Amino acid sequence: MSDVPGGPTPPPPPPPPGTPPGPGGFRPRTLGEILSEAFRIYKENAAKLMVIVAVVVVPLSFIGALLAHFVGEPTLHRVKILGQPATIEYSRSFGVTILALLIAAAIGVIIWAILQAAILRGAAQATIGDPVDVEASYRWGLSRFGSVLLVAVLVGIVVGVGFILLIIPGIIFLVFLSVSEPALIVENRRGTEALKRSWNLVRGHFWHALVVILIAAILTGIVQGILTAIGGHNWFVRWIFSAIAQILTSPFSALVTVLLYLDLRARKEALTAERLRTELASGM
Repeated sequence: MSDVPGGPTPPPPPPPPGTPPGPGGFRPRTLGEILSEAFRIYKENAAKLMVIVAVVVVPLSFIGALLAHFVGEPTLHRVKILGQPATIEYSRSFGVTILALLIAAAIGVIIWAILQAAILRGAAQATIGDPVDVEASYRWGLSRFGSVLLVAVLVGIVVGVGFILLIIPGIIFLVFLSVSEPALIVENRRGTEALKRSWNLVRGHFWHALVVILIAAILTGIVQGILTAIGGHNWFVRWIFSAIAQILTSPFSALVTVLLYLDLRARKEALTAERLRTELASGM
C-alpha cells in the first residue's frame, strides 16, 4: 500500500541474500557458506580431485626439486697444492644454471596450465553433483590447453603490471580477474572475453570476492607452511612434503574459485545446476 494517498504502490523489497532460489538454482552465499560447501565437496570427492593434482604435481615438483638441488649445489674437487691435498669448490656455469631453470620453468608453466584446466573442470563438475572424471578432466585440459594458457598469461601480465606500479592496483586486478579461468572452463569464454566476464562478475562485489580469496589463501598457506616446514633441509624429504601440501590444498583452492564464480553469477543472473551442466557439456 502506498504511503501517499493516491500515489503509486512501491515495489516489494528484494529478498535477502540467504533466500533460497527455485528448484535446482544457485543462490548467493556468504563467506562461511562458500567455505563450508568447498569442504563438503572436497570431502566427497577428495580421492579423485587429489589424483588430478598428483598426476602433475608429483613428477613436476620432483624435477624442480632435483634441478634446484643439483644445479644449485657446487662441485667439490680434490687437488694438491704445493704437495698438500686441498678441496676446491667450483660453482656451475651461470649460463648453464639459467638455461636449466628457464627450460624447467617453461615446461612447468605448460604442464601447470593443463593441471589448472583439469582441476577446475573437475571442481565444476563436483559443484553440481556430477561424478569427477579424472581422465575426462585431463582430456578437456589438453584440448583447451592453448586457451587456458592464454588466459593465465593475460591475467599474469595485468596483475604483474599492477604490482609493479603499486601493490594496491595489483591486488585490485587480482581480485577482479580471479574468476577468469572458471569463465573459460564453464562458459567457454576465451582470451580477453574471459577477463571481461570476470571483471563484470566481480564488479559490485569486490570486497566479498577479496575476503573469500584472502581467507582461502590463508587456510591453504597455513597447511602448506606446516608441511613444508616438516620437510626440513633435506631436499628429498622437503620435496615429498611439498608435493603432499600441493596435492592436499590445490583441490580446495580450485573448489573455492569455482564456488566464488558461481556465487558471483548467482548474484547477477538466474543460474541453475541444469544450466551449468549444459554449459559444461557445450564446452566439451
